[in-house]
Amino acid sequence: MVRGWTTAPDGRHHGAHGLDAARTLSASPESFLDFSANINPLGPPADALAAGAEALYGEAARYPDLHYTELTAALAHYLGVSPSTVLPTNGGAEALFLAARAAAEGPGRKAIVLEPTFSEYAAAARAAGFEVSGVVARRPETGLRLDLAALWKALQEWDDVGLVFLCNPNNPTGDAVTRRDVLRVAEMVREAGAVLVVDEAFADFAPGLSVVAEAGEGLYVARSFTKFFAMPGLRLGCLVCREPGRVRAFQPSWPVNAVAAAVGIAAARDEDFAAETLAEVALRRGELLHALGGIANVAVYPGAANFLLARGPEGVAERLARRGVLVRGCEPFEGLGPGFFRVAVRGARENERLVEELRSVLGVAP
Repeated sequence: MVRGWTTAPDGRHHGAHGLDAARTLSASPESFLDFSANINPLGPPADALAAGAEALYGEAARYPDLHYTELTAALAHYLGVSPSTVLPTNGGAEALFLAARAAAEGPGRKAIVLEPTFSEYAAAARAAGFEVSGVVARRPETGLRLDLAALWKALQEWDDVGLVFLCNPNNPTGDAVTRRDVLRVAEMVREAGAVLVVDEAFADFAPGLSVVAEAGEGLYVARSFTKFFAMPGLRLGCLVCREPGRVRAFQPSWPVNAVAAAVGIAAARDEDFAAETLAEVALRRGELLHALGGIANVAVYPGAANFLLARGPEGVAERLARRGVLVRGCEPFEGLGPGFFRVAVRGARENERLVEELRSVLGVAP
């Protein structure tokens, strides 16, 4: 099996890790067309990159603002919340770990992860001292819609629950829960005496779903600015909560470097980029959904973000990698299994190549 896109020794699995795949196949990482990482196909905003370059040369010799006053204000304005609720973080991943650590101050010692979903939730919960239990709340036979009854049953039957993670839109399935239902989940969790952490890493691609304005008692919202603004290498996110000062006590000083801060400030202010992204991704996602749906032996699930989950014959991810196309094999995700894979929405020509290569490895005529 080609390493790098199905699993990892520590249980965390992210994208295809092109370097690992390249080493296994004796190829150059640059030779792969990467559909495993869900990054905005438009790339980062040009003005934001220019601001980052200026910060690199002008601010590298100084410590960043300890309180990130300008960055916090920019992120808060972008999200439509008060700056007093925003804590800048080193990517969305740090926001998840901080939220779990804050939740660990409560009495509950068990964490519920609604599977299949992002592997970092279990890692964050364990790092905070929780015992993790996965609840399969999305099943292919029901269209991968979130089963609220499954969560309710777990909350009723299990004692000592202190933390619940919900991803919306969910990674890797792409399904989305309405804002109203997320708030229903928050109330269920609160009544059980637990904390809900909502990961909105892909919420920028689905306006109207966010509950970031409702963050408060028992509800933390983690945001990532690496997916929508195509800057995963810079690591920028934030945690929105009632008492960010209390959570900050668990965070090292200067978690966001000066370049990431400058890029984030400029990106958050670029309204034209956001509008262009939403239009482009919606168009390409629709085209890709239609094209994949027309391939025999492939089932594709509609998604609300910038990626789609599909199911084909077992081993299809490795066969595509050997042809220079990386997709995200989803075998490790509880509730999915062999044959499931996730593809990012990229540009028109790249999406066309993915479809062509998939037809070729499956022996399906156009």
